[in-house]
Amino acid sequence: MRKSLVLFLTVIIMVASLSGCMGDSKDENVSAGGNFEKEGVVVNTFGLEPLAERTTVTVGFFSGSTHSSPFYIADKMGFFDELNIDLEYETFINGPAMMEASSNWDICDVGGPGILNGMKNYDVRMVGVCDYEYNLGVFARPDSEIAKDPKNPEVWKGKKVILPTGTVLQVIMLRYLESMGLGQDDIKIISMDVTSGLTAFKAGEGDIYCGWNAFAFIAEDEGYIRITDGGQMGLQNVSGLGATIDAMNNNKEGLEAAWMLYYLTWQWAQESDENMDKAIKLFVESCEDEGVLADENICRRELDIFACPSPIEAVKLFTTEENDVMNKAERKVLIAENNLFEILDFFISTGSYTEEDRNYILDNNLVDPSIAKSAKLKLEAAGQF
Repeated sequence: MRKSLVLFLTVIIMVASLSGCMGDSKDENVSAGGNFEKEGVVVNTFGLEPLAERTTVTVGFFSGSTHSSPFYIADKMGFFDELNIDLEYETFINGPAMMEASSNWDICDVGGPGILNGMKNYDVRMVGVCDYEYNLGVFARPDSEIAKDPKNPEVWKGKKVILPTGTVLQVIMLRYLESMGLGQDDIKIISMDVTSGLTAFKAGEGDIYCGWNAFAFIAEDEGYIRITDGGQMGLQNVSGLGATIDAMNNNKEGLEAAWMLYYLTWQWAQESDENMDKAIKLFVESCEDEGVLADENICRRELDIFACPSPIEAVKLFTTEENDVMNKAERKVLIAENNLFEILDFFISTGSYTEEDRNYILDNNLVDPSIAKSAKLKLEAAGQF
């Protein structure tokens, strides 16, 4: 009996010990938000299910751009890895070049004109809104007549303006001219990307420089006068997430995961000062990797005005219908369509696009809600919606 009692007590102790260990493992290593500890490092899945098979997603990455930073931050924080995804990069410094090389990437972030170019010429779909760019600046030298009297149309005539054509910077410049009763024929555009354009401007070329993101802040810090920008003009300069038809057909799960991580990462960055400091550090790192001279001060200022939607807002933009603000469409349009059409309708007024192009986008649902709709279900299941 004594031996039986000892054996019984031993079994009870072992069972209790095992149960305690299992309980401790669950309590300490997993949180409701999807965080857990792996090899001593806290990682994050945001409650999302990892993909069943290792998958590669290639990003069309806009060098030095605020709206590219969530991809890089999520990658370096291990968020993609934990969802069983390898992230690869194809880097660009302007939208037209990115669209021309669309066969090399699955998902991208780019300005509205880039998305329109991709829709018209390269079978690209807009699947998300990633920013409403405010830091799109027009700069003059401090001793110039434009800096002294920027709203006088006479001082603008014949001036040489450095900007990348076919981009939202051209839209900003033309709209500012329009506000003074001028048009593109009243100036001389020198087409350069923002990097070489700023170098040329500092060397004395041109009268006006137009730049975005870090380059706008660099120009400002160099002492050039900010004549206007997207924020001051109150323009809806939407930037979008673009996806190729090939990726939507053959890598849909990877696209959905990348879409969700993009918005979840920016939401994560805003949750604490510690997270934001990590995000800024990684943004600086990404700029250094791409040869963009942006220090911590500049990157912090960029992220301060980054107008990226939350996951809930990102879904709403692609699932909520409203009236066409221009009353052109025969149906109600998505909020995201109205956002994009503000740029498109301006291009139509300049002759760069036509009403047929607008109808083509509507008729073929090129502002495509399918990724947002499927992502919504997964976000709901993860407790993120």
